[in-house]
Amino acid sequence: MKGSRIDRDDERWGGYIPWFLRHEDFAGSGDFLLFFGRLSHRSFQLLAHNEVGIPNLPHFASRLESKSHQRYRFTYEPEYDLQSVAHSVEKYFNPETLKVEMKDEIFKKQQRRFRSVVRTKGLNLAHKKIELIAQKRGQSYYRPLFIERLGILEAMLKILPKEPSGFSDFVQDIRSYFAEAGIMLDISQNNYDLELLEEPLLQKEVIEKLLPRLELKFPQRADELVRAYHDMLNGKEFDEIFISAFKTLEEIARSITNDKKFEFKSAFLNKYFPKMHKTIYATIENLNAHRGDEGGHARATPEAFEMRYLLFSICNVALLLLDYE
Repeated sequence: MKGSRIDRDDERWGGYIPWFLRHEDFAGSGDFLLFFGRLSHRSFQLLAHNEVGIPNLPHFASRLESKSHQRYRFTYEPEYDLQSVAHSVEKYFNPETLKVEMKDEIFKKQQRRFRSVVRTKGLNLAHKKIELIAQKRGQSYYRPLFIERLGILEAMLKILPKEPSGFSDFVQDIRSYFAEAGIMLDISQNNYDLELLEEPLLQKEVIEKLLPRLELKFPQRADELVRAYHDMLNGKEFDEIFISAFKTLEEIARSITNDKKFEFKSAFLNKYFPKMHKTIYATIENLNAHRGDEGGHARATPEAFEMRYLLFSICNVALLLLDYE
């Protein structure tokens, strides 16, 4: 599977690719409706009171349309006059809007079925069926809506005036909403990109600890894991990244055991790592089983949103092998 359908190396992007294109497979956990409820209210406050000194609010809304590749659309509402932009953004992020759009998505994807229900059993029953699907599988229909709105938030952060106190207050409030909602995202202090918390964790707690030790004994393997890490961040094909990284881990184990036929299976683990806890055996064997058909196994290769955790696990196992030796 591909991490993204876009070419991140294309210079025409001009150094910025919207969140919803960089992370179209994002499947983070957390209470997103709570988060967007907070963001809806806070965005209205920011824009209605013009806390960051935007010189022309309609022009700001137009710029937001352009920056978001028209995922956000602004419609002027005369009854709100100067607060029309604030109401538009508030409504866009509002959880009630999300719920309506989620149910619309259910209808679009299953419209042939619902049209048949409407014809034979009436509109009320069709609405009841939509509600039932929303209760059972609503999250899968919400996910693309959440991803799109995270992209609009990032675009807002990019184009808002960086008036010291107003802007920094807004950023800090959003960060606190992420924390409250249990969403593993943060805002980069350098460029105001939304960033996945797992990536700095992987960099700091695993990559930086593993590489110096690995480079001393197996410099080629260190280079391969660094390449896998950067390929992951750049959205390369995730199945290939995982298969390649796991092959590197296997080669590390073969070098440590001096057994060219070593595989991460019980017989080899018991032979060469007898003091390792059985729970760790199971973890390593499950990791091995994640390899897809290209790795000689029947299971499907990992989805994009799994890759960070699997690469984290591969690096941890490499550290474990070095410690065991």
